[in-house]
Amino acid sequence: MTEAGKRLLRFAKSVEEERDCLRHDLDQLREEVIGNLIVTASTIPGEFLLPSIMSEFKALHPAVRAQVVVSDSLTVISEVRDGAYEVGFCGTAPEGQEMESFKIAEDEIVLIVFPEHPFAKRTEVSLAELEGEPFIFREETSGTQQSLQALLSKAGLDINKWVPNLVLGTTQAVVSAVELRAGIAFVSNLAIKKSLSLDMVKQVTVNGLRLRRDFYCIYRRERVVSRLLGEFIAFIRARSLQS
Repeated sequence: MTEAGKRLLRFAKSVEEERDCLRHDLDQLREEVIGNLIVTASTIPGEFLLPSIMSEFKALHPAVRAQVVVSDSLTVISEVRDGAYEVGFCGTAPEGQEMESFKIAEDEIVLIVFPEHPFAKRTEVSLAELEGEPFIFREETSGTQQSLQALLSKAGLDINKWVPNLVLGTTQAVVSAVELRAGIAFVSNLAIKKSLSLDMVKQVTVNGLRLRRDFYCIYRRERVVSRLLGEFIAFIRARSLQS
């Protein structure tokens, strides 16, 4: 390339960069919120909380194109921290000053069994009776599994001593496995409403055990630079306060 050509290339690149900046600035001045909104979420928020959240936000801002990418909690935190996504939703509050988070919902992890299981006809069971049962677990990076381990540990139980019958990658897969009589499981109560209504699983109370946790919206404050992202986070905050 000649010197004149190199100079022209530098000029063209600067014009392109300035055009992108101008487009961004003009978008911020629009009354209408527009753009692509891609968020990441762990299984429970992604499957059971975000469908209604995104639908409500889209109703307010029809020009927004929204997408939810579902992963496990550790991956969600890692990808938001690394900048792959600007906002995420999971059941674990991230550590570190570079991350911001706020609570959006509450959840309870409950024990479910298939209808023919001996526990199904009981009003409650004891912690000691759980030993030796064919449990179905989520993978270790799952927020549900991490919360379950932490909450059971507070109750004096070491879940690592239980040998799982199955380890599955999604909560829905765990519920389906219980329906198929493959074992019993601790799952989010948000994930079993349909199965309970169809009498495909039974929820069983464990004496003296309440497994509650929270879900969070997470983001890096310095990356909230677009009007779209700012409006979305403000919408989530306002919605969570009304819950």
